[in-house]
Order: sequence, then structure tokens, then C-alpha cells
Amino acid sequence: MSEAEQELAIMRSITARMKGFLYRCLNDDDYTLVHATPGILALTGYPASDFIGNAIRTLPSLTDPADEHYVLQTITAAMSNGEMWTVDYRVRRADRQSVWVREVGGGVFDDDGQLLFLEGLVIEVQGERAAQIAAEKRLAAMTSSTNAIISSVDDILKTIRALSILSFNARVEAARAGESGRGFAVVAAEIKKLADDSDRLIKGVSANVKAVRQVMASN
Repeated sequence: MSEAEQELAIMRSITARMKGFLYRCLNDDDYTLVHATPGILALTGYPASDFIGNAIRTLPSLTDPADEHYVLQTITAAMSNGEMWTVDYRVRRADRQSVWVREVGGGVFDDDGQLLFLEGLVIEVQGERAAQIAAEKRLAAMTSSTNAIISSVDDILKTIRALSILSFNARVEAARAGESGRGFAVVAAEIKKLADDSDRLIKGVSANVKAVRQVMASN
């Protein structure tokens, strides 16, 4: 076996073990695939023959629609700077399940600097982009929940302020009533104390909720 054949055998052995594949495609409008290693079947559920020459489907057709713009933007920016790209996105498998993949790729140029092919490695991962989107969803859910809490806190504070005003008015009327209003004045004073304590507690809840939101937003 020649050295070239040995290297090819090693490459096939390595790629056969991973849930991913190597590819090369043309730089045309349809990104026509010219080569893909057999691991594409394990990752996507479709054989390589479906993609070669775009016989049945294209590689980009598997990209989750929500990630299409992000992937294109990342690759275009890398190509315009003459750099390789690394991008995480979701692929829709033959069984309709979505999996996260990481693609590392670059362009193949001729001696005159003309772009001939795009090639790279696509492998299943739980990547940084997946974690970012999950964090954004958690933040959105938490924000929605805490908005309701803060709204309730505002309503409670309004009620407490109303109680404070009523207790003040009650103490004024009790003072006017003299001895006969003394008992009512004690009740009014207790209502005022309860309102003040509740006001401090509710404001603390509101401050804590806002602090949690700030921590979540910064992570």
C-alpha cells in the first residue's frame, strides 16, 4: 500500500468513527456538493448519494430556517476577510429531529486567487450557539414571569399607600373624638405600622427581582 493509500485509509477510518462528515462543494448558487464522507448518513439520516451533485437534496436545505441567516452571515463575513469560519447551527435530520452541529470550513483557491470550492468539517455538538440561544430563552421566560411579579408589587404598593392614608385620616378623626376615639386611634396606629412594614417588604421583593434580572441579563 502506497503512502497516499495509507493516508486515505487512515482518513476513512477516522471519519467513519465520528458522527459528522467532511465535504467539498462548488461556490455556486446551490453550493453543489462534489464530495462528502459516509459519516453524513449517521449525522443527517441521508446517504451521501442524495447530496452529490445535489441529486435529491442540498446541504443548505438541511439547515434550520431559524439559523439560515446567521450561518450565511458568518460564512460570508469569513470569506470576505479571507478567513476560515466556525459556526454552530441546527440541522434537520431525516427523522425530523434537529441536532446541533459545528461547521469548520474555508475556501479553496487556484493559483490566481480564484475561489474554486468550499470545504470543511461538520460534526454534531452542543455548541456555544446552542448555549447562547438556550440562555436567551431562559432570560425571556424569566423576564415574562418577573414582569407579572413586578406588576403585582406595584398594585400592592398602591394598596399599602391607600391604607397609610386611611390610617392617618382615622387617627385625625380619633383625635377629634377625644376620649371616645382612643381605642380607634390604637387600631389606626397598628394599621399604619403594618402598612409601613409591608411597604418595606414589598419594596425589598421588587429590588431583589430586578437584581436577579440584571444578573441573568449579564450572563
